[in-house]
Amino acid sequence: MTENTLITRRGVFTLGAGSALTVLLAACSASGSSTSSSSSSAAGTPKKGGTLKFARTTGPTSLDPHKTILAGDVYTLNQIFEPLYITDVDGSLKPHLATGHTVSADGKTYTFAIREGVKFSDGTALTSADVVYSLKRAQSSDGPLSFLDGVISSVKADGDTSVVVVLTQAWSPFVSDISAFSNSIVPSDLQGKSEAEFFEQPVGTGPFTLKSWAKGATVTLAANPSYWNAAAGGPYLDGIEFSVVADDNQLVQQLQAGQVDVIDSVPPANAAALGSASGVSVLKSPQWSVDLLLLNAQNKYFADLHVRRAVAHAVDRAQIVKATTFGTAEPGGSFFPTSLQYYDAKTSVLGYDLAAAKSELAQSAFATGFSVELLVPSSNQAWNQTAQIIQAALKQINITVKIRSLETAAYKAAFQKFDFDLFINNAINDISDPDEMASFELDEENGGSNSYWTHYSDPATTALVRQAETEQDSAKRQDLYSQIQQKVADNVPFVPLSYPTSLKGLRSTVQGLKVNPAGAARLESVWLA
Repeated sequence: MTENTLITRRGVFTLGAGSALTVLLAACSASGSSTSSSSSSAAGTPKKGGTLKFARTTGPTSLDPHKTILAGDVYTLNQIFEPLYITDVDGSLKPHLATGHTVSADGKTYTFAIREGVKFSDGTALTSADVVYSLKRAQSSDGPLSFLDGVISSVKADGDTSVVVVLTQAWSPFVSDISAFSNSIVPSDLQGKSEAEFFEQPVGTGPFTLKSWAKGATVTLAANPSYWNAAAGGPYLDGIEFSVVADDNQLVQQLQAGQVDVIDSVPPANAAALGSASGVSVLKSPQWSVDLLLLNAQNKYFADLHVRRAVAHAVDRAQIVKATTFGTAEPGGSFFPTSLQYYDAKTSVLGYDLAAAKSELAQSAFATGFSVELLVPSSNQAWNQTAQIIQAALKQINITVKIRSLETAAYKAAFQKFDFDLFINNAINDISDPDEMASFELDEENGGSNSYWTHYSDPATTALVRQAETEQDSAKRQDLYSQIQQKVADNVPFVPLSYPTSLKGLRSTVQGLKVNPAGAARLESVWLA
């Protein structure tokens, strides 16, 4: 996910809500807009030239696709590197550096046909050796999404244009896993360079190359003159300038003033006004994304099931959505977003019910109440407002909440060290299969994040997650994921607050911008009118 910190799961972090559950840690990417499509409508014939000025709330600190999950990193490096398959704008899997694949009868051997004629940005040809090296490196990297490749037994080249991957067992999400940014292809042996040297000036097959960057801040990309996908026509741009603007109001002001062409996230409070303003529009794109209130199961209070259920009943999600997203998001229910495969609308969730909340707390070991801290990133206005609503709600059942608002880096460091009682973050599924979100958030041992840093563990739920990973029949997988969603709703390891929509603000000169449900923007198709 991509952390949206926001973090991708792999992201689920948007650090900077996907792609991943690409944990997503970033400013809240809520919805609401004058444009309901997931791509900006192109007026006229695309033309070459120009530099796109793209403002975001967080910048990259690493460009190593195999070792990061942060949105600021992911949404930069996916312009430079590419995987064998990609998630298209409609959420479907599409061959990319591979032209296709076959699967053995037992579901354990995948043979990928590597696209011929692909070159890295330095002009060297892509071969099966690069793919083999990349998949092995991704698996052994100990990166936050390396668990996606845990089922791989061996990877071997079969000539220059074919790669054979043998799995330890049949694995339904495998091609979706291969499409994750964390399985991007890099040159074999990093061209003989050290990791530090190579990723300071990386070479990839993507539409853009790195021109310059200041870690955590401004990044400048240039069009890749060797880009292989000529049939797509791009990249049309000469380059891209990614700047970091941490303040929501400044983001909007810079867009309106024409200082930038695109802003990565439109504050929900500004969506309606910005969408009706002259010369700008708001691009609204559905996401596999959920804002979550996460509970630390190592905390004695939240280790108590009745306390967790009391919190779920006390939080009015409809109120939060109305107050903080201005109708641009939907209230949370299941921990799966509504557009994600195997979402079950019949999941019975613990809705807002103050009497039930008081009853649950009375059945706990802490019936008289207690005090805790709620961690949020200071840069995210919507989440800080959400925290205040939660604070007031829990006060009604004698739970005193102190809001701990930290700048993004300190916030991320705190929750990754389990230094929190409660925290708000976003989960974005980076791939088309829901296994990423399920395992990232529920499989404490194998999910890559200690159940999204909550340390929640329920053996029965974990068993269902693992069974769904190997089940080949779609109807049976639906039944398994329905059971998983119900167990989460009953046991409340976290509270799904809302289903946000990606809102990007853009000048009317920006054409062809596309965003997939994992939150990734394909910029090779963008041009300036």
